[in-house]
Amino acid sequence: MRLLGFLTLLFGGFIALSIAGLLLGIITLPFRAAERGLETAQGVIDQTLTADNAIYNYEWFKQQKQDIEALETKITIAEQAVLSFEASAGERSTWTFEDKTENSRLRAVAQGLRSQYTTAIANYNARASMTTRNIFEDGLIPSVMEGAASLIN
Repeated sequence: MRLLGFLTLLFGGFIALSIAGLLLGIITLPFRAAERGLETAQGVIDQTLTADNAIYNYEWFKQQKQDIEALETKITIAEQAVLSFEASAGERSTWTFEDKTENSRLRAVAQGLRSQYTTAIANYNARASMTTRNIFEDGLIPSVMEGAASLIN
């Protein structure tokens, strides 16, 4: 009988400790979540605020800005080529098959450059709006690029 009482007491104690552990886990859950949030924030800061990351982001923004400006020039040249060709080819109704093909090619080049320009600006703006990147702007680079209205016709 003593053994049965001892086993019952032991089993009851095990159940009580399990319930106490479960309750303690539930009570400490918000603290664990806060601790994980803090660890995550520290990890982001440690990985973001480095000299290499700052230099990389600064150089990327500067290069992208120059690429966008170069695309603006290329678009202007391509659109001038279309206008120049159309002026030199004369009345459209008198164009040959080759003239129409050349006009289509020149227009496709201009349209492709405008598409590339739009994508470059979208990439720039997307990165500029990222929290881990916009902290490096500090007025040294434009925070948002806007496409010239005349280029996105």
